[in-house]
Amino acid sequence: MSWTLDGRPLRSILTSRLRYLGDVVMSTVVLQVLREGDPELQLGFLCEDAHAPVLANHPALDRVHRLLNKRNGADARARQSSANDIGPITTGKDQEPPEAQGTLGMIQQLRQSRYDLVLDLFFNPRSAWLLRLAGIPNRIGGSRSWRRHLYSHTVLRQDVAQASKGFNDLAPGGLGEHLCRLSPLVHQPSGLGFTDWLADHYQMGQLRPRLAPCPVGSLAERALEQLAVDSKHPRFVLAPGATWPSKEWPVQRWRQLVRILVERETASVLVLSPPGKQNQWDDLAKDIPQGRGGVLPVLGLGEIMGLLSKTAMLVSVDGGIMHTGVGLGIPTVGIFGPTRMD
Repeated sequence: MSWTLDGRPLRSILTSRLRYLGDVVMSTVVLQVLREGDPELQLGFLCEDAHAPVLANHPALDRVHRLLNKRNGADARARQSSANDIGPITTGKDQEPPEAQGTLGMIQQLRQSRYDLVLDLFFNPRSAWLLRLAGIPNRIGGSRSWRRHLYSHTVLRQDVAQASKGFNDLAPGGLGEHLCRLSPLVHQPSGLGFTDWLADHYQMGQLRPRLAPCPVGSLAERALEQLAVDSKHPRFVLAPGATWPSKEWPVQRWRQLVRILVERETASVLVLSPPGKQNQWDDLAKDIPQGRGGVLPVLGLGEIMGLLSKTAMLVSVDGGIMHTGVGLGIPTVGIFGPTRMD
């Protein structure tokens, strides 16, 4: 019990990030640093069911709590389609997680788990109320409007950054947004507060999301066989689709990229089809010779994890797949923002 909060030792901590995929991936840095500070700490993670496959076999996790997603919205359909391909999910300690639960079932599940602390990295109304009703005594969250009253501790990133020299450099962007929530913790063996302990143990560039590689699933294997992809050649995977059109790159630009890769490389070129937009990227197949790849059918998140685990390079728009590639440690090129074609 190396981590303490307000002088009380912590035996178990739940990290909660309900959505989105990229943020779930980035939040694995929280698991990494907590485990580094206390190898015996019990760690759980709460997220929506559609994102749970990305945490399969994670070495720092003891348990994954899967919340059923029944919401509507512009991006809900894309997330829900991945839930159909979840399959068996194991933690790094080969423990089968419980079945996905709705809000009431999840409250009961978390009450039975008896966590000492929860880090809410989303703190929207649903997660704030769910975690409050779950009876977890210590709850760290943000400070948005009335919801701050549902937490025992609230943290503002700007306060952490001002108080800790170099925090923004060590944990930039979304990584810092997640890690700053841990600032109330103290590492008892060293006597250091969290941000000082973090600076003492990590250097710039060492902190990044980490995921466990997965085997290629049966659906992806069949798709590769149908495309006659040679397993001896390296694979380049392109992920052109995004939930939000504002993040997508024009099809013409992707076609230019495909032609360059085909001409200059021997690798197979595989294109991921996003849910609900299967036909939008079919034109990319016209520039890929037979046996050199093609456009894949819609794959669930578990299948995509397996495919990326055997990939030589990923080119993706800004989104969850891009972060997943980084988490798997494969060379990843991210394309940010739309490009005008006039």
